[in-house]
Amino acid sequence: MKPHRAEGTPQRLRAADIGLIAMLAFVVMFEGFDISLTSVVLPFVGKAYGVDAEGLGRSLSVIGLGAIAAWFVIRLSDRFGRRPVLLLSAGAFSIGSLATILMPTIESYTLVQALTRIALVSQIATAYLIVSESLPPALRGRAAGLLGACGSFGAALPAALLATVLDTSLSWRGLFLVGGAPLIILPLLWFRLGETPAFTARKAAPSNVLGELRMLVAPGLRRRFVAMSLLWLIVNFSAVVSTFFFTYYVLNERGWTAADLALIAPFGLGSAFFGYLAAGFLMDGIGRRATAALFFVANGFLVMICYAATGWLAIAACYVGIQAMLGTWTICFTLNAELFPTHVRAAANGWCHNLIGRWGMVGAPLLIGSLSRLWGSVGTTCFWLGLSCFAALPVILFALPETRGRNLSTEESDA
Repeated sequence: MKPHRAEGTPQRLRAADIGLIAMLAFVVMFEGFDISLTSVVLPFVGKAYGVDAEGLGRSLSVIGLGAIAAWFVIRLSDRFGRRPVLLLSAGAFSIGSLATILMPTIESYTLVQALTRIALVSQIATAYLIVSESLPPALRGRAAGLLGACGSFGAALPAALLATVLDTSLSWRGLFLVGGAPLIILPLLWFRLGETPAFTARKAAPSNVLGELRMLVAPGLRRRFVAMSLLWLIVNFSAVVSTFFFTYYVLNERGWTAADLALIAPFGLGSAFFGYLAAGFLMDGIGRRATAALFFVANGFLVMICYAATGWLAIAACYVGIQAMLGTWTICFTLNAELFPTHVRAAANGWCHNLIGRWGMVGAPLLIGSLSRLWGSVGTTCFWLGLSCFAALPVILFALPETRGRNLSTEESDA
């Protein structure tokens, strides 16, 4: 499947575009699934392996290093193509998720999850690259939003299935069976997914890491490179604060049960679905920068209220709202793709998001674990760290250009 559009073709989704989005939506679904799963199983991992909040924070930090290591994989798609990287990483993620079920210690669990995170982050980044390079400029934001919206079903699965799997012989480990699902769609991707037109027509990619870096820090791209690196650092840090310790927080500090999580899961699903769609439509309507600012501010307020509240309804409502803010990831993936030329587009994503930005996902669990031990509360810690969302505003408003309508398939866009 190789969507190609001649000059003057109406800016609307064709059957081939919809088929492409449908295939990739199944892959992207596991972004929300993995983030949600990390939070949902956290208290059970702690009990199974005898680890407290501080120890869990260390484990999450090591797992987060996998997202940084994904830089080595993602940048290869500038040299070998988007298609092979997506196929290999999707298969590796499934195998890693299934292998997690068998891990007997916290050390082996952490190692396998770190390796699995490399594959997950690589497949998600590559999927968004494919969509950005295959869809027309006027529809790119909505297409990315639709991709995320379809994929949002994954975010609701862990909480929705938790009560059921706890009654099985695998207990909480049974949730990792879901991670093996991409193996089902791999044959379809193999036969139906083609290389993107933009990659096929690209200039030669830099031959080494230093060449990539020199190009990214050259005067024409330097400001974008620094701004996107900072924005991804904030995104990753705030994602940990808002979601990773939520299950631990409500089960241990607010008296919730697995049934409570299952009750709010469908509402979280609906909220994430419409959040992704809203992000896409707003990006094409009011622009990338305004949409990003809106989502970051809303997420900051929701996180702070969620972790300060004591009432069930207030916490549940904020949780549902936070799920809608998952659309922030789609906004940032879209911005990162549109800010850089084709021959270093994947490298730019790898450098900004993985090699630099993902340190936010490594540092945040360590900080939450340490401060929670000091202050005696995960809720109090996440409340104050929720302020991190507002740090994105100056980056968005003063350092990033607007990219709405940019054509990624022409040499002019690559200048």
